[in-house]
Amino acid sequence: MWNAPAAPAGEAERLNELYSYAILDTPAEERFDRITRIASRVYGADAAYMSFVDSDQQWVKAQTGRRLPDTLPRSESLCTMVIAENAEVVIDDLKAEPALAGHPVVEAGIWGFYAGVPLRGEHGHVIGTLCIVNAKAGAPEDFRTDVLHDLAAISSHELILAQRNAELYRQTNTDALTGLANRRMFDSELTRTLRRSRRTGGEASLLVIDLDHFKEVNDAAGHAAGDAALAAFAAVLLPIARRPDDLAARIGGEEFALVLSGTGATGAETVAASLLEALAASGIPHPKRGRLTTSIGAATLEPGEDTAAWFARADRALYAAKAGGRATARSA
Repeated sequence: MWNAPAAPAGEAERLNELYSYAILDTPAEERFDRITRIASRVYGADAAYMSFVDSDQQWVKAQTGRRLPDTLPRSESLCTMVIAENAEVVIDDLKAEPALAGHPVVEAGIWGFYAGVPLRGEHGHVIGTLCIVNAKAGAPEDFRTDVLHDLAAISSHELILAQRNAELYRQTNTDALTGLANRRMFDSELTRTLRRSRRTGGEASLLVIDLDHFKEVNDAAGHAAGDAALAAFAAVLLPIARRPDDLAARIGGEEFALVLSGTGATGAETVAASLLEALAASGIPHPKRGRLTTSIGAATLEPGEDTAAWFARADRALYAAKAGGRATARSA
């Protein structure tokens, strides 16, 4: 009877390495699609898949056959066995395997044969898989996994190159003064978060943040003092975005934002309250108001909403917070 295997030893480190590649929920890429096409042709397979597996989901990055959804619960994935075993898994007859009795894929009767090999990150963790499947049970004639392993190694190399490019992307899309993401990266990540929410059904929230009476800082103390205040605020804001998929960004002169993937309205309100509390505790000086404060507008993504509408709701909530006396948060 099917019981999803336990996470392997070092799961936290494995997940950290996976997240470092920023590959989850990204669009299809030809360099990875090419790998699955080659695997399918070499083995004469009905389909080939490349996927990455996080704590809860299998994320299909590339596939032939188009029979798998973009995401699948980890507990319903055959590839989770490769993650757990830290080794290749080959099953000649899925229906005849006692340990797979009751597995959703086996019960659906779509596949009879499965072979998957590990896709390793630069530090050796199995962060994903490359697999082939056939509708009929039984391994192909003279079946060996050596080519599959070679293709997985090529995929890992491409992934490491992608990480290097992602690091360059981060460097060129980071605000020089604060070290936070800039507006371009914010727009990109907001779109990515929306896409993920649509695929997984998970919640997502956005905080738009504006420093109160900030013009007075520049006018009274000079732009150098204003820059120092912006950098100090960024140092307060950054630890609030503590999860791998959270993003803190500077999106305007004294305007900032927090993208909170997997966070609903209650969580967004909690994060906003935490930011207000942390800023108050920091005591960043304001030349006319004593200390620096901020106003926050929060909006949780609604079904069918695009990024423009989502941002507009958060922005309206921000202006409601300012109209309500500043140094507070409002939700749309």
